[in-house]
Amino acid sequence: MGIIIRQGFKAALSNYIGMGLGFLSLFILFPLFYEPEELGAIRIFLESGAVLSAFAMMGTHYSINRYFPFFKTQDQQHHGFFFWVLVFPLSGYLLLVCALILFATPIFTFINPDAMTYKELFPMLLILILVIIFQIVTETTCANHGRIAVPNFMREIVMRVLIIFSGLLYYLKLVSFSTSIWLIVAGYLIALIGNIWFLSRLTKINLRPDFHFIRNNKSLKIEIFRFTAILFFSGTVALVAPKVDFFLISSIKKDLGEVAVYSIGFYLATFIEVPKRTILQVATPIISNYIKNGNIKEVETLNKKNGTNQFLISGLLFFLIWLNIDNLYEIMPRGDFFLKGKWVVFFIGISKLIDALMSGNGPIIINSRFYNLSFFSIVVFGVSAIGFNLYLIPEYGILGGAISTILVMICVNLCNLIILQYKLRINPFHPNQLKVLAVLTLFTSISFLGRWLDNPYLDGFTRTTVLGTCMLVSIYRLNISTEFNDLLRLKVPFLNRIKIVKS
Repeated sequence: MGIIIRQGFKAALSNYIGMGLGFLSLFILFPLFYEPEELGAIRIFLESGAVLSAFAMMGTHYSINRYFPFFKTQDQQHHGFFFWVLVFPLSGYLLLVCALILFATPIFTFINPDAMTYKELFPMLLILILVIIFQIVTETTCANHGRIAVPNFMREIVMRVLIIFSGLLYYLKLVSFSTSIWLIVAGYLIALIGNIWFLSRLTKINLRPDFHFIRNNKSLKIEIFRFTAILFFSGTVALVAPKVDFFLISSIKKDLGEVAVYSIGFYLATFIEVPKRTILQVATPIISNYIKNGNIKEVETLNKKNGTNQFLISGLLFFLIWLNIDNLYEIMPRGDFFLKGKWVVFFIGISKLIDALMSGNGPIIINSRFYNLSFFSIVVFGVSAIGFNLYLIPEYGILGGAISTILVMICVNLCNLIILQYKLRINPFHPNQLKVLAVLTLFTSISFLGRWLDNPYLDGFTRTTVLGTCMLVSIYRLNISTEFNDLLRLKVPFLNRIKIVKS
């Protein structure tokens, strides 16, 4: 657990600075730099890159986590493992490029009636997809070496600063809209170059395949192909399904302004899942090693701790965001226009809390011998995402997309829970998670009482200081998480004088 906490907190520093930059760009700068329709177009462009890269990855990033321990060697040659983790995505990318050349027009036309304007963005999209592919590969490989801080720094800080800079140049009319998109893609590329440099410092990047090792491990080869094939489908659906709401809002509502409103609300809520992403980056390779060695009890203990810590920190972030939601929209440029996305933040935030509590179940299933059962979870994911969004978006618009996300999270996590309990006899729940729920419910209810002061800056500072401190003290006294309490004592020494409840 120590390495998870150490690397987790190092990466969290980059993540939280990145959160600040993300808030600055999302809530202040981008609504100022771009018109709502332009902002919506950028979001669709970036989401398209993320979704299409999932097809090209062919499940390789899951295979890295599961099978790197089998290839790892002391001489850092790793039996040519890096050759294979590049060949599969590159093959997938070439197939994807061929498909896009043939079907790009109907795909973009479905997304939005004005999508023909995306033709000029098509070359940028192809480059973005390739960069995202290798970004995922390098980040996953660094995580398998127990190091995620630098990749997180490149993604959360360097890339965000460069993206903000591209928007600033457009706002100052120094570049065209099209050129600003090229600069965004360049930001992704520079972050990738940083990852490659860091990975080369961790280990040798040996691109020579060891066919002798493959021939002598035929059962492993068959298992890898089988695993990758299943996870290609599962991984693709897992990445596409959460983006369905973006594309359906654009397609059904025919308004990129609505996409911009939804995206700002959605991405404000995604700040809640930063702890989950950070912890799972380090925990997943450790889970893989535990399962490889048959240490299921350690897996269960780790999962309970991770679930509690993720739920606790994510819940605290949810409370602070919702506490200040009206102030945030008041201070942002064109806040009156974007205010309709307020409840998107709330409902997407709830879905992120559900996922934070249960997110460790998926990696356990995928890295176990029952990984093929993840197929059922993915089917549930895809069907529920499409079904709920198709039903709710026409009726309730962007709010329907947000509510759909909660329902999808409930369905998927119930499916994973059943598999985990039935096949691995692992219980992910801990009594302390009920304490988190109780504290979160109490303080969130208080936030509905409204603002204390008219000035949004003073109100935000006052309520955050008073209620945030009360919430932290409550969490500390209830002794919900030993790791969290240790961190609080380190940063806030006076807490050592406060008595805690014995677990």
